[in-house]
Amino acid sequence: MVRKIIREIRSFLESKRDEQLQFLITICNQNSYSFNRSGVEKIAAMIDKQMQDLLPIHEIDPQPKFADHHIYRSNEWQKYIYLAGHMDTVFPPEHPFQACRIDQDLLYGPGTGDMKGGLTVIIYTLKTLQHVGILKDLPISVIFNSDEEAGSKTSASLFAREREKALIALVTECAGLKNEMVISRNGKLGARLRSYGKARHVGFGTHEKSSAILEISNKIIALESLNNSLPDFSLNVGKIEGGLGPATIPSEATGYIDMRWTDDAHENIILQKIAEIMAVNHQPGCHSEFEVLNSRPAMPYTGRNRGLIELVQNTGEELGLQIPTEHRRGTSDANFFGSYGVPTLDGLGPLSEHDHTENEYIRISSLFERTLLLSVCILKYAETIGSGNE
Repeated sequence: MVRKIIREIRSFLESKRDEQLQFLITICNQNSYSFNRSGVEKIAAMIDKQMQDLLPIHEIDPQPKFADHHIYRSNEWQKYIYLAGHMDTVFPPEHPFQACRIDQDLLYGPGTGDMKGGLTVIIYTLKTLQHVGILKDLPISVIFNSDEEAGSKTSASLFAREREKALIALVTECAGLKNEMVISRNGKLGARLRSYGKARHVGFGTHEKSSAILEISNKIIALESLNNSLPDFSLNVGKIEGGLGPATIPSEATGYIDMRWTDDAHENIILQKIAEIMAVNHQPGCHSEFEVLNSRPAMPYTGRNRGLIELVQNTGEELGLQIPTEHRRGTSDANFFGSYGVPTLDGLGPLSEHDHTENEYIRISSLFERTLLLSVCILKYAETIGSGNE
């Protein structure tokens, strides 16, 4: 019976190849930078048009700054199979990379891999399960959030609530070019460093000055020295701003920081070291502040994932796909489920490379392959949980 359904799934998806690709191109051509609220709302409307006939329960988590988050459910269940994907991208409206182009089996475009390709995989997986007549009987819940690229600052609480009801979580961030799926991820913290001094014209002397830029420079050197102070810990000051002009002593300077680790116990150790760095002022009349903007806990590999990994890999072999595993230093919303102990897999979207750059692309053929894989995996997982979930 299962083999017959798999043949039907494959046949349906074959017939939807062009439609699925066109939907992906349409949503990629709509800018949905995290802070472009109206743009992300347009993506949400496009998704909702597809979802209305798939999952009958639609909940909206309203947001004052970002676009709203959306949750769709098949029915009222005690526990759910969660699918998750974010609607926002990193490219602002003024960025030159705004439209898709096709080069043989490659689709270049903003968000093709991160992660509108993954959204398309989710939607067409649901269409497939509906086509074979089983979607209505599956405990499915789907989260589409709007601020992942901004650190999931507003959706973190949503994931914290929803994970209490999770049987498993399947996240469709892009796969690697070797068909990898992600079984663990680093933890991450984003922060802002601000240094303050006293502004004046350089004509009044330059030897003794309260320069915020000099102060933040000393802080940055101290912060960067924390790299490798703990195993697999990294810190990067990736952007600095400050100053009025070369003839003015700067009164304020700002730096933006990315920190990553594999062991969540290291986070507090590093924050204590940073507090000690902040307590030391190098320029007279200067002081500094360190502010955490967003964070995600690490997603460790645990034995709870073993059965889910085997299910995906065995299903892949049956479908003619080899699915290796990988750890990623990058983070995603899968971290919120995996850190809590929910069996979680990520990287189930299409094969992609160069995300967050003007060369971002997916392999078009992998849209079909990953949607087929996810559809059959959900079908097989549903068989293991039976019907006692209501």
